[in-house]
Amino acid sequence: MTEISTIVLLDPLRPHVFPLEALSLLSGPIRIDDDVPVSVREALPKSTPGAGVIVMMAGDDAAVSAQAEAGVHVIRAAPVQGDRVVEAASIMDRLWSRGGWEATQTHESLSVYLVEETYEVLDAIRSGDEIDLREELGDLLLQVLFHSRIAQAHNVFELDDVAAALIEKLIHRSPHLTSSGVVDIAEQERAWDELKAAEKARSSAMDGIATSQPPILLAAKVRARAEKAGLSDAVDEEELERLVAQCKQADAALAGALHLLIGAIRAREADPSL
Repeated sequence: MTEISTIVLLDPLRPHVFPLEALSLLSGPIRIDDDVPVSVREALPKSTPGAGVIVMMAGDDAAVSAQAEAGVHVIRAAPVQGDRVVEAASIMDRLWSRGGWEATQTHESLSVYLVEETYEVLDAIRSGDEIDLREELGDLLLQVLFHSRIAQAHNVFELDDVAAALIEKLIHRSPHLTSSGVVDIAEQERAWDELKAAEKARSSAMDGIATSQPPILLAAKVRARAEKAGLSDAVDEEELERLVAQCKQADAALAGALHLLIGAIRAREADPSL
């Protein structure tokens, strides 16, 4: 049997795309691994047992690395940014199709997790732990996949539609994408705000404010929008400041009590005799 001289690795996400470097080798005698999909095998010359060039699916990295260390030339398809997002969406679809817990969820039932995951991302940012941030962003991405899959089940929209809407928004609001010069940040922000305002065509300065956000944040947003619209005189600043101060005081008191409770629970876990 001829020793393997070259391994051509195909990406499981797009097995029909061959590495450019491998094209000249695929016209000669090749050996095709059994894991290669039938549709791909049919597009290649007939498999020749013992051929020095073998086409196989990527996956067993340890075995391929061992071959490479032994001098075998390994050609693999270049990774495409976003591949793992596609894989994550595929796994979400498989979970949903099994009809388990995932398929019983609704936008409303998941909303508490969406808020919780968002705050966990904020905690990771504040801690400065980049590894933790990566994990928490993954959990937040799961919420995007989940909500998109629910909408897909109701024939409303799917993940690609979510991505397409984002792409359209980014391109439309970012004219500097076509500029070859240095981006002026102030001009970029101005253009973004103007294009956003034109898109939304709001009838009120209060349109589009997320009223589900915590009251303190909501108060800041309302005040900012009122000022931008030239309607600051419509806001009773003194009364609003008083209410915000009360809210902050109550939040601080509750947060302090909860921190003490968390500490007490951890101490009890470490020493049940306490």
